[in-house]
Amino acid sequence: MAKHEVQLVANQGIFKGLAKQNMLFHQCLCELIDNAIAAKDENRKFTIDVILHKEDEQFVSVFVCDNGVGMSLETLQDALQLGRPPSGTSRLNEHGFGLKNALATLTAASDCWQIISRDRANAKIVSVHGPFGPTMLVEDEAAFPNRDFLPAEYATLVEAKLKLSFLQTVQGRGAPTTDLTRLREWLIEHLGVLYRGYLENDLTTYESVGSLYVSIDKDRWVVPPIHVPLGAKKTEYFNVELQGKPYQLEYQHGTIDEVKRDKLVRGCKCKYYYLGNTTAQGIDIRLGRRVIAVRQLEAIWKTDDSSKRVQLARHSDFNDFAGELIIPELPRGVLSTVNNKTDFNLDDQDWQVIFDRLADFKPPRRQREKSETQLRKRWVDMLKATNPDETTMDEKAVWYNGVRIDVFRKTRDGKIIIYELKVGSATALNVYQLKMYWDGLSIQNEEPAEGVLLVEDFSTTVEEMVNKINTFNTPTGHKYNLKVEKLSNRNL
Repeated sequence: MAKHEVQLVANQGIFKGLAKQNMLFHQCLCELIDNAIAAKDENRKFTIDVILHKEDEQFVSVFVCDNGVGMSLETLQDALQLGRPPSGTSRLNEHGFGLKNALATLTAASDCWQIISRDRANAKIVSVHGPFGPTMLVEDEAAFPNRDFLPAEYATLVEAKLKLSFLQTVQGRGAPTTDLTRLREWLIEHLGVLYRGYLENDLTTYESVGSLYVSIDKDRWVVPPIHVPLGAKKTEYFNVELQGKPYQLEYQHGTIDEVKRDKLVRGCKCKYYYLGNTTAQGIDIRLGRRVIAVRQLEAIWKTDDSSKRVQLARHSDFNDFAGELIIPELPRGVLSTVNNKTDFNLDDQDWQVIFDRLADFKPPRRQREKSETQLRKRWVDMLKATNPDETTMDEKAVWYNGVRIDVFRKTRDGKIIIYELKVGSATALNVYQLKMYWDGLSIQNEEPAEGVLLVEDFSTTVEEMVNKINTFNTPTGHKYNLKVEKLSNRNL
């Protein structure tokens, strides 16, 4: 039997295949941003500009500019090779497929892209443009484009022209919009979540690693770090062994704080993450500074039924649940992802090691309700322990048994104090609930002496609202006496 050697060639069909991986716009863009961060100059913070420019009604050009170390002719040639192991050590360069995946998908495997970079060693500007194919031409005496909306100084520029319909994949829901400003809002939310570890201030240096901006031509917006808006937060630490070395992981979890969530994105409400519905429920997974997975639930946890042990199904009972698993920076190759970084590499057994440990912290159903029930019980127990001669009860009925007060207390001298306890930050609705309790008791001729709203945090707006209500008369002509305090002030 004869054997024949076959030379495999990366022809254009391969790159057309790369363009069909169901990657969304922001996922492609993250591949380019990962490369820009990996090319950071060690002596200064990174600055990355993502610029959207509308070419016509159907096409938009996206530019990614960074102030990194730039690329030499050899570096750019290597970057074009499929599966070529990156020369650096950054985890952000994991597979050698990201740049090709991103540009092929953004441009639908067309020629509408280019890379231009300044070689730091000799100041030469090298460039290459599409389409991808078995032979690519790299110039070593190129020039940066003359577009007035580009930064005055940058080391590397990646440009891709794409259909507006593909840019619209940045939206999570709703009818596709053609308004670039609204699409930028969606994009900033994605980037703020995925790169929060780079954009937030470090706990030891009190500085960020760099800055990320999204512009529409010259209209430039900074991307803020967007954290999981947790109320009643709990932090667990556990150790795992990965490829023979021990590591400590941090797992933060709790309920969604709706007040924090509604101000997360440059003072506005989230549109995609932490929405408190079945699609958005679950935890984020951060590896080093980069969030690599979001909204993870069924991939991690199993049901309680030992005879079945099937994946935990999403359910409205988990809508309040959110969290973040923080994994320390690991060497490249440990805890790998799939080639386009959109999912775990399930052939990597170290992921299962971590998921097995997370099984000890299964997400509770109806977490907010249970947390607030526990808060009420604990506060009642504390009041009874310190004031055993007083009358203290939870869920006292008022308004003809239609409403129940969280905690009702009558002191030895007959004064009534009522409490409303909430997980998370205070809202206007919480204040009105407390006022409603007061009015119900007042109508029953049980005029309270004080009403206290106990929450994790509150804004000056809520404080002003409480003070304003205290100038009003109750149904019996008395003045209200409402207060808002932090749970921590009462050791809760």
